[in-house]
Amino acid sequence: MKEKKRFLLLLGLIFVHLLLISIQVPKGSEPTYFERVVFSVFTPVEHGVVSFFRGLKNFWRNYFYFRDVQQQNQSLRDEALRLRQENLALKNLLLKFQGGKEIQELLSTVSRSILVASVIGIDSSQIYKSIHLNKGSTDGVQKDMVVLDRRGRLVGRIVEPVSPRESRVQLISDENSGVGVLTERLRVVGILQGDSGGKCRLKYIIKTNREVMVDEEVLTSGLDGIYPSGIPVGRIVSITEDTDLFKKIIVEPYFDLSDLDQVAVFTADLRDLS
Repeated sequence: MKEKKRFLLLLGLIFVHLLLISIQVPKGSEPTYFERVVFSVFTPVEHGVVSFFRGLKNFWRNYFYFRDVQQQNQSLRDEALRLRQENLALKNLLLKFQGGKEIQELLSTVSRSILVASVIGIDSSQIYKSIHLNKGSTDGVQKDMVVLDRRGRLVGRIVEPVSPRESRVQLISDENSGVGVLTERLRVVGILQGDSGGKCRLKYIIKTNREVMVDEEVLTSGLDGIYPSGIPVGRIVSITEDTDLFKKIIVEPYFDLSDLDQVAVFTADLRDLS
């Protein structure tokens, strides 16, 4: 009985030994059992590591790509705004020139005079009073330069102080501002003054004047010594009686302060061309 058990034990050991030998010996191109175990255990880990680093690589590549795209888009937006301002200025000014030489000089002057700036701050105490730009004297910005929105409509003018890298714009809605204007339809002349509430008053229009109408457009007249003529300013929204002599005319400016992220500063004196 004991010999039979020993024989079976010996037979089992021999079988196990042969099995271990057989699984470690390569069978042609087939992997060994050990290799299959290692492969099945570590392949998912390897895939995870490779996927992680591949994802990390793609993340950084996409980050730098989108950063470059964002910078390119900002440059394109700046250039589009500059070209739009150039086009609007030329439409207004070319009507006043006849000779080819004059037109060429005008094109050159206008093209060089448009500086695109970003709005970096608004007067917190009186939001319709002034804004701050990221361009200053280093960029050629000076007092009384005209500032327009992206659609070529009047925003205001540069006022002191002007630092090397920043400048301040007095909005036309500031109660201390004054703009020489006229109505589009019959060219009735007046002075536009802000009310510090987002709107402006068209002053010195006498009561007997029946030629000013609600919804009429108001443009710069060029008579104030600062702004060139023909710049769109706003639209008349109401007309009532004020004093015994003048009407009370309210004008809503075209520029939208909530959408005023970029502006165009005219670094040349366009009054010389108008």
